Amino acid sequence: MAEIITRFAPSPTGNLHIGSARTALINFITKSKNINSKLYLRIEDTDKERSTEEFKDNILSSLKWLCIDWDNEPQIQSQNINRHCEIANKLLTDNKAYKCICSENELNERREKINSGKITSKKICVSCENNKEVQSLKKDYVIRIKIPIDGNEILEDIIQGSVEVDNSEIDDYVLIRKNGTPTYMLSVVVDDHDLGVNFIIRGDDHLNNYFRQKFIYEYMNWKVPNYAHIPLIHGEDGSKLSKRHGAVNLMDLKAQGYLPDAIINNLILLGWSPKNQDDEIIQLDNIISKFDIKDLSKSASIFSYKKLDYFNNYYLRQEKNLGLFIDYCQSNLHLQKYIMQDKEKIIRIFNTYKKDISKYEEMIKIAEIYFNINFEISKNEQFQEDFNNYFNDFFKLINKIKKWEYEIINLEIKDFLKKNNIKFPILGKPIRYLLTNDYNGPSITDIFMILGKKQSLERLNKYKI
Repeated sequence: MAEIITRFAPSPTGNLHIGSARTALINFITKSKNINSKLYLRIEDTDKERSTEEFKDNILSSLKWLCIDWDNEPQIQSQNINRHCEIANKLLTDNKAYKCICSENELNERREKINSGKITSKKICVSCENNKEVQSLKKDYVIRIKIPIDGNEILEDIIQGSVEVDNSEIDDYVLIRKNGTPTYMLSVVVDDHDLGVNFIIRGDDHLNNYFRQKFIYEYMNWKVPNYAHIPLIHGEDGSKLSKRHGAVNLMDLKAQGYLPDAIINNLILLGWSPKNQDDEIIQLDNIISKFDIKDLSKSASIFSYKKLDYFNNYYLRQEKNLGLFIDYCQSNLHLQKYIMQDKEKIIRIFNTYKKDISKYEEMIKIAEIYFNINFEISKNEQFQEDFNNYFNDFFKLINKIKKWEYEIINLEIKDFLKKNNIKFPILGKPIRYLLTNDYNGPSITDIFMILGKKQSLERLNKYKI
């Protein structure tokens, strides 16, 4: 199989978004299908006003948490500015670019005519290219690439298929700003070439950039990579996924108690489904063996938190992942105090409730019920007279149990119900409420096991008939 060199190139202007995580994941899976392939990481930090070390660290931490690794010391784009400028000046020397001094007012006036349809060509500057005086300037100019007016460009995209754009639709975009700094459009091509990238997998919001960037490759006689443009992720309302749909940053999801396996499982099924598999549970090793990027849908996919919750519940219930819950407790300020007080108790609570929760964060309120040393029963609750008639006898029964074990407690309760000809809800629901202030929840035997005999009796004893 031919060597694939791909890359993931986030900007440290924000935390790693779940849509970007999906792009990183697909790049990682693609390179992992061939041991000779590479995935390079580049931090595109040329937007100095918004780029921060904090966001960079977040991106690296998020990728590592998802078990997405890369094969280089992360390339820092801002460290390559001299190389970017070198290529721009080479294009200028080879008459593939030109100097431009158009004012912002002139450019805006031209844009208005283009947008209104008065001008069909997208060429934003029409006065500088053939002006010898402008082309002889030593400073105070931008460098624009030359795009031919006639003809068209065709992209054979691995996901989107054949896409065609007329050259008249492509503007002579800026390569170097007036302050001497390179633009993204130049930097990304130079860096991809210098890394040897031959397969670019990115969001389809970059699709139009291909038709602009390919001219740099061709003018420099560089091989143009293959491309796969991935459809964006939308929220359930059909709009672009954003904070209003819920947490969209990886570290926010981690803080809420989602697991990497659940996120990976959810993300990879957006626009792709494994062949010859009936259920939706699929882990990374199996994904790598079955995934083919050509099978990705070219339509936008809907990200569902309900579906993510489904996957997360599956993975957090796995016995092998108990250590991940303990790690979460140790890192969460609320659960940290509980696990320090009684680790075995918090594990019993988790094992009792894990089938009913979608993320670890939900354990905070649940654990509080059982660790509350000042637990009080709501005074407003009134129970049926049948319950009150049997409560004292039931209390004595529980008090007499010497071996506080699940099977013994369970058997004693069943015998009590049978002996007194009581239906379980008459006794069980009020007892559950007296122990937890909630009629719904796990079996009362499970609750007794969590609380232990002493704390169970203390809570029951607070009920006065």
